[in-house]
Amino acid sequence: MASLVLLTWPVVMMWMFTRYDRQQALILSLVAGYLLLPPLITFFVPGIPGFDKHTTPTVVAALLLASRRLSDPFPSPPPMGWPLKLLLAIFIVTPLLTDLLNGDVLIEGNTFRPGLTVVSGVKEVFRACIEVLPLLLGYRYLHDHRGARLVCRYIVLAMLWYSIPMLIEIRMSPQINVWVYGYFQHDFIQTIRYGGYRPIVFLEHPLWVASITAIALVFAVGLARSEKRPRARLVVAYLVFALFICKSAGALILSAFFIPLVALCSPRRVVLVATVAVSVATLYPVLRSSPFMPLQEIVDMAKSVSPERGRSLEFRLMNEEQLLERAMEKPLLGWGGSGRSLIVDPYDGDLVAIPDGLWVIYLGSRGMLGYLSAFLLLGAPVFLLYRAMSRQPPGPAPEHALLGAMAVAVAMNIIDLIPNATLTPITWLIAGSLLGNAARVLAGNAAPSAGPQTAPEASKPGLATIL
Repeated sequence: MASLVLLTWPVVMMWMFTRYDRQQALILSLVAGYLLLPPLITFFVPGIPGFDKHTTPTVVAALLLASRRLSDPFPSPPPMGWPLKLLLAIFIVTPLLTDLLNGDVLIEGNTFRPGLTVVSGVKEVFRACIEVLPLLLGYRYLHDHRGARLVCRYIVLAMLWYSIPMLIEIRMSPQINVWVYGYFQHDFIQTIRYGGYRPIVFLEHPLWVASITAIALVFAVGLARSEKRPRARLVVAYLVFALFICKSAGALILSAFFIPLVALCSPRRVVLVATVAVSVATLYPVLRSSPFMPLQEIVDMAKSVSPERGRSLEFRLMNEEQLLERAMEKPLLGWGGSGRSLIVDPYDGDLVAIPDGLWVIYLGSRGMLGYLSAFLLLGAPVFLLYRAMSRQPPGPAPEHALLGAMAVAVAMNIIDLIPNATLTPITWLIAGSLLGNAARVLAGNAAPSAGPQTAPEASKPGLATIL
């Protein structure tokens, strides 16, 4: 069943692209694909990365959009600028350079890790291209105010519907993936927190559900502030409840800090705080070794609130320390893939330190170049938006509140990449749309227009009309 659903998703996407316009179809196919497709199922093609729920919707969307490029041209986005192009080039080329410099075989006791080759490097380049493709699609096709608004609305709408299976799992236990696809995708103990269950539905881990729910909550607040709809507050209140039942301390803490900011402060101040947050998160590998990052005090505070969560945080920090030492043996380009950056027991091959945060995974496998290029690509839209809004004359603009909410969503996800690896195609798509809109505002084009986008008439009201 799981394999059949993944194989037929391109057909579903072809239907979406005939029923909706390009902006709607792009957002729907990537968001729905990630939320609904089966996890851990991958189809491997020789010479290129496997196709799974992360890559299949992105690649198919790119092909469908490219097929319409000549017959029905879409307005071009503002210039990206050479710094971003350089970051893109570094992000894509770094895996190849890493593999070329890691051809040695690693033999430690009874463990064996093969050397990397040009073929593996080329494959990793393809993987990097596909990984960053949602950002490029969002930048290319969602660079106007309508595109940004659709991104926010559809993610809010998606999580409103997704809350139904989330509530079922809270009551019945996390079994929906078992009922639909016939298997459980993770360690069941990870779904038990604070004397009850937390939802996982079709995602890789309950933390992923909490992360996307927090993003939807930020967007709901931004939409409520920018559009002044009467029922918007009810949506915000319901998503607060949905985030609460996720039982994720990290997502709750981030939301408790950023939601009042988005709701009460001026958009320029919101973007300023998001810029500072992204900067601090990006510099975390440096700050964690300095006296400016009181890690022990943070652990003690976490233990005072919840001894269980405090011990979990302490365990993660201990793992980070070991993995960081391993990564610093090859600091520039890293160890590459095939588990070469991990620390294993030389006798049985079990992992000695488990990598949780995406920052330490990138740092170990791709080095400082790969880490900085990835995090700066994600954070660049926030920096660019702050630069654009700083040049705007004082006074409110209808799109600034929504763009500020998108900047906060990107910042929250980047912060969450320190303890977790919750980077998804949805985040890349949001960052791409924010990048295009920030470049448009910087260029002085405040008019939210990207050409006529008339959707085909539906036979009955669709889900998109609910919000």
